[in-house]
Amino acid sequence: MQRYRRAVAVLIGVAAFVVTLVGAGAQTPETPRIAFQIATGPVGGSYFPVGEALARIISYPPGFGRCEDDPNACGPVGLIASARSTDGPVANITAVRSGRVDSALVQADIATLAYRGAGPFRAAGAFKDLRVLAKLQTETVHLVVSARARVRRITDLKHKRVAIDDPSSTTNLTARSILTAARVNPRRVKLSYQGPAQAAADLKAGKIDAFFIIGASPVRLVDDLVKSGTAKLLPIDGRSLAAWLKKQEFLSPVDLPAGTYHGTKPVRTVSVSALWVATSQLPDKVAYSLARALWNPANRREFDNLGPVGASIHRDGALVSSIVPLHPGAAKFYQDAGRLQN
Repeated sequence: MQRYRRAVAVLIGVAAFVVTLVGAGAQTPETPRIAFQIATGPVGGSYFPVGEALARIISYPPGFGRCEDDPNACGPVGLIASARSTDGPVANITAVRSGRVDSALVQADIATLAYRGAGPFRAAGAFKDLRVLAKLQTETVHLVVSARARVRRITDLKHKRVAIDDPSSTTNLTARSILTAARVNPRRVKLSYQGPAQAAADLKAGKIDAFFIIGASPVRLVDDLVKSGTAKLLPIDGRSLAAWLKKQEFLSPVDLPAGTYHGTKPVRTVSVSALWVATSQLPDKVAYSLARALWNPANRREFDNLGPVGASIHRDGALVSSIVPLHPGAAKFYQDAGRLQN
């Protein structure tokens, strides 16, 4: 925490200078270099490339041509951002809270649990300093079932072998919540804890009957299984689930259009948003400039290059209904841009 306070002190110490940075983008030879870390997720997941794109967008090394041409397309002068590979959103919350990183990408449901001090964050207590900078990509919960398994609805998973990812992962937490909401007691399911790649291999080998995976559609791993006839997508729906979803701030029903995956009909499932978060200690002017750079049209190509993940990242959907407060600096940007929602 001491290290983070020192980093924040540096930012606050140049706050007067940041007024100039956020405005005209001018710089002097004395411009300090400010390290800014973004906790993401595993290298093979969707969070890491998004974090890399964010780092490229907001970095403003002194004398950097792209930023000199359009200062509003970058963060504060001297900011050097980097994406850090992590175990995922649960670990990211801990890293932000301890000050080991300056910001992080997390699922909205995990951010809500952290803010409340619930679930995996019960022992640490409520994280009331957590703040949202932006809503990023929308991700879909996929329930992939072996084509050989006699499973037609989610309640048929009782006594089946189902992989729900590592115990500390967000997929694990979300899968357990969905099973419980569907009135499928997780204790009556033969749960295992493989990651997506291993789960796909085990499903092919007949070692498991189904697995959960969360990602922006279409997920290549899922498409390969469906295309080969090895697996099918199971709808995540039903009365009890629909009633549960109405009470959630962070999950919502969504229909995957026909053809999202090879030869599939429309499939009802659940979506969850990814958030870019920091703490209230991040200076308002810095948060403002980060949000402004994030949504500068000149940076749109960074997201377009990410494929399906980047396609769902857009400023019109930049805010999310959540009990986690929007950072005041980011809120000021959205207000100025005419995108602040009541």
